[in-house]
Parts: sequence; structure tokens; C-alpha cells
Amino acid sequence: MAPVLGLFSIGFTGQRNAALYSFAVLFILFVIARRLAHSSFGLSLTAIRENRLRAGALGVDTSRRIIAGYTVAAAYAGAAGALLAQTTQIVSLDLFDFHRSADVMLMLIIGGAGYLYGGLIGAAAFIVLRDVISAATPEYWEFWLGLALVILVLAGRERIAAAPRRFIDLVATRATRRGVA
Repeated sequence: MAPVLGLFSIGFTGQRNAALYSFAVLFILFVIARRLAHSSFGLSLTAIRENRLRAGALGVDTSRRIIAGYTVAAAYAGAAGALLAQTTQIVSLDLFDFHRSADVMLMLIIGGAGYLYGGLIGAAAFIVLRDVISAATPEYWEFWLGLALVILVLAGRERIAAAPRRFIDLVATRATRRGVA
């Protein structure tokens, strides 16, 4: 494969270049997605997600907007596939396995579907969780990751995020009680 822009080689010898190139493409696509999300098009998609009938009553052509949203999503998926093929320099049928799409869905569940930053946060958290758990228990890492996801779904992201604050408040309250008594 030819070097990117004729300057940077990608492959087994240029792994650092591949990572930087991937981050550059991610940054550009994220900026475009952010601009789209805050445009009237993105706001109309949010309205359609919240209540399709109400958005239609407000004059939004819901069918065309949904098709346009799927088109944008397909373009991003195509860019991700092209980036994967370019940086790894291999395309195989293994890329179409179920576990690939399941990993993406898990990333979205962890990060929060419907949030612009959810995919990025979920991907980072999923990779870290997978690596940490698989280092601790190589045979059962999928079980522990599944258990963590079940707890996340049942308990709720907000309650889990608020748990450390409640613990700190509880410790501070007990410490002040002991200091007073």
C-alpha cells in the first residue's frame, strides 16, 4: 500500500503512523458529526427520535430525514471499514463475524447510545475492560464482561456514576459525627 499522502508509511513498520492517521480521521469525522448534531438536521433527527408523530406534525419530513440519517451512518461505517482495511492492510471474512458487530453494540451500551461522546467513551471503556479482565482471567473474561454489562443495564448509568459521590458523602458524614461526639 502506498504511503498516506506520499509521506507516511502504514503497516507493520509504521504502526505509530497508522495510529496517528486513525486519530486524525477520527477527529475530522467527530468534528463533522458534532456539526451535524448541532445543525437543524441533527435537531430534527433528535425530534424524530423523541417522538416521530410530533416531529411530523411540526412539519419535519420524517421519512426523508430518517433516510438521510441512515445515509450519514452508512458513510461513517464505510469510512471506518476503509480505515480498518487501510491501517491493517488486510480484508478477510473474519471482519464480518457476529462478534465484531456485538463488540460495537457493547461499546454503545457502555458509552450510552444517543450521545455523541457515547461511542468514544464506550469504545475506550470496552477496550480497557476487555484487556484488564482478560489479563486477570483469560478463560472467563467474556463472562465477567457480560456480568458488568448486566449490572450496568440493571442499575443504570446514573446510579453507578453517583455511587462514589454517595460513598464519599457517607464517609464524610461519619467522620464529622465522630469528630462532634
